[in-house]
Amino acid sequence: MGEMFIGIKGTEVNTDYLTGLFNRRGLNDVWEQLPLDTMVHCIYIDVDNFKLVNDIYGHSKGDELLVFIGRLLRKIFEGQIVVRMGGDEFVIICDGKQSASHVEKLFPVLQDGLKSGEFGESIEAMLSFSIGVIYSQWVRDGLNRILQQCDEAMYFVKKNGKGSYIVYDQIKGHVEKQKAIKDRALLAMEREEMQILLRPVIYLQTSEVYAAEVVLHWNFPGLGVLTEVEFMPVFVQYGIVAQVDAFVFEQICLWKNQWKGTALEHLDVYMKISGLYIMQKDGIRNIRRCLEKYQVFPGEIKLCIEENDFLENKDRLHFAVESLIYIGLGVAINNFGSASSLMVLQNIPSQILKLDAKLTVAEGQSGAAPHILRNVISLGRDLHRYIVAQEIRNAGQVELLANYGAQFGTGDFYGDAVEEPEFHQKYGKRLFLTGNRFPVRYSFDGHLRDEKGEYEGEYVGKGLGYADGVVRSQQALVFPGGRVKENLVMLPKKIMHSDNYSICFWVYPEIEQAWTSAVYVTFADGFLSLIPGTGQGTFCFRIKDDRDPNEWHDIFCRQALPEQWSYVCATYDMVTGISKLYFNGLLVGSREHVPSLKVAEKVMLGGDEYQNSFQGKLAGVEFYHYVVSAEFVQKKFQEFQKDGTFLGTDGKK
Repeated sequence: MGEMFIGIKGTEVNTDYLTGLFNRRGLNDVWEQLPLDTMVHCIYIDVDNFKLVNDIYGHSKGDELLVFIGRLLRKIFEGQIVVRMGGDEFVIICDGKQSASHVEKLFPVLQDGLKSGEFGESIEAMLSFSIGVIYSQWVRDGLNRILQQCDEAMYFVKKNGKGSYIVYDQIKGHVEKQKAIKDRALLAMEREEMQILLRPVIYLQTSEVYAAEVVLHWNFPGLGVLTEVEFMPVFVQYGIVAQVDAFVFEQICLWKNQWKGTALEHLDVYMKISGLYIMQKDGIRNIRRCLEKYQVFPGEIKLCIEENDFLENKDRLHFAVESLIYIGLGVAINNFGSASSLMVLQNIPSQILKLDAKLTVAEGQSGAAPHILRNVISLGRDLHRYIVAQEIRNAGQVELLANYGAQFGTGDFYGDAVEEPEFHQKYGKRLFLTGNRFPVRYSFDGHLRDEKGEYEGEYVGKGLGYADGVVRSQQALVFPGGRVKENLVMLPKKIMHSDNYSICFWVYPEIEQAWTSAVYVTFADGFLSLIPGTGQGTFCFRIKDDRDPNEWHDIFCRQALPEQWSYVCATYDMVTGISKLYFNGLLVGSREHVPSLKVAEKVMLGGDEYQNSFQGKLAGVEFYHYVVSAEFVQKKFQEFQKDGTFLGTDGKK
């Protein structure tokens, strides 16, 4: 075996200092000694996840691993030319007289050799080899061409699951297509072959359009329409992706400028962007220039960066992301859950997690997958990240994702990507921001319907009445009080479909009651309660997370006095985790690190599940699907005060 290589020896110059194998220069020296009519097989090997070993366990451990791999390769491919090309890449030149089947029998032995036990289970579990092979090549065909084709085969394995091998001839057509894509990439933008399409990002609780996601199609002459899956990996591999990112970002800014004064004016746009572009010298500078040129509000553009990019360029990319957030742009981790997600989540200050499509389980799927999905979503929500599920295909998946607490979703179920004019026409009247700009407001004018007639309440019990509110033009609900869960109003749970909310109302307790709720909302994992009096002279805005039995997220102020109207507004911001309480138009308290409760299950007025029901009046009840400002609350309170029939207080805390 390997008789053709007998007599070929390395020197100090052409030998790798660490492993003792030939280095790249040594390979060239060997090649020059071979007769032109010599036939060889070439094997290109990459160590999967080697960088993680260096990052987690240190470079000394990485060096030990490389030395071990060098010994392993020499043992399994005894008598062949074994080369360390650099880093974690190796090449083996085999005698072409060996059969392909003989060579391929060695690959499982090679993979198993990594599980020697020398490096511990935690390291060995993440290791494997990605292998590219090319058979029966003549030396006269040239070393560079053979290495290039072998490397392309290895790269294909690397990008399609790792831990295996493939023969170049099996992917030759694919490689030639990739080369055609690479060669025409820059021309595609000049000749307007690249289409920038938009597809809706849906708010799962209401099926309204919350944002637009950019999708690229390429009308490639002779090949038809190519999708991102087909051409984007080539762009990334050859560094062309940065030019494409710049092209797409400018187009988005142009659209945002053109949308001013239309229904799409404040629509968020999600765009995939490469770590390469934002890390290059002028990347962030060009982003800032485009925003200024087209007068675009940065917060309405969400840049989606691949999770794998963060693993490969952790420190530099972390700094770049902080710069993007400083500018005001939103940042999403794209395909979250596809790699070492916890490490990325711990280090990258993103606001959005776009889940890897493989996490979106099929309807009715059993086993571990649904539990993993639910816990990934819960983790994201606990860290105050918005969750976007991808590749949703049916209503069953929508229901599952919404119940688990994911806020947004994209996929074929909601429609294909379309050109910008068609998106405007198709979705302009279904926008979440348009439909939820105004509150759900109850006038209680002899009924329990909101002013738009969309959310009608149901009275449970007897003795409910109607009376004048805090001003003559306003009506109030009169609650008679009662035992637990008696004589209260149940509102539709969809009224609390947003993770950001503000609840405002006038309250008039007729008697002093300890810990009785005026407004009470239960969620899948807790509740919120607005309590006029605690029995200790205070009002309480309480958020309770059932997953933490010892933590009560309370804000207190002075109580709502009996036989007196008081104006209350409670807000919660899911992104910051901050709750606030306003009393009679003034901010009286706030709290940080408040958990995001998912999926409202019950909304009650006039009582809760623990205390006797509320006795008194409620008026002007409003549910906002966003966080109102202190200025807004103060102005609203003052507008009531200016009414000549006002029966409330003078605004004291």
